[in-house]
Amino acid sequence: MHGDDDFVAGLGPAFLAHMLRRVSDRLVEAETAWHEEAGLASPPRTSSTLLALARHGPQPVTGLARLLKQSHQLVQQWIRTLSAAGLVKARADPADARRSLIALTARGQRHVADLELTLAACEQATTALLAAVAPDLEAQLWRLEQTLSGSDFTADIRRAYRSATKE
Repeated sequence: MHGDDDFVAGLGPAFLAHMLRRVSDRLVEAETAWHEEAGLASPPRTSSTLLALARHGPQPVTGLARLLKQSHQLVQQWIRTLSAAGLVKARADPADARRSLIALTARGQRHVADLELTLAACEQATTALLAAVAPDLEAQLWRLEQTLSGSDFTADIRRAYRSATKE
């Protein structure tokens, strides 16, 4: 199913993360071009952050990280990108002056409306891609993610290693 010239494809399931990253990079590359064509100021990887703020209101970075199930450091990076574009701003949390809340700016609120229109096109194109290649792939990837979040995959690797080295 894959070309003979793809070295990584021949390395097997141990390189699933590598393959998923390549797929992700290709999707993000296409969505980046689409965002630019549509005149959006935000990169695709920050779309979930903007939507979370639009739907849940101002959030501390830790709250956004929890909502998005991403690392605090990565969410901070996205916030810096969105702040530089004038789409979000930090403000003091009235309930706890030691922390700040991230909120959409007025420009960010308008931007989210445009983003939602462009995401509808992305969803339609992605749905068509999945239908052509693997109709159940999205559900299977969610199941994989859920299984991994509820397990210790490192321990699984360790057991497999021990089993292999005993032979």
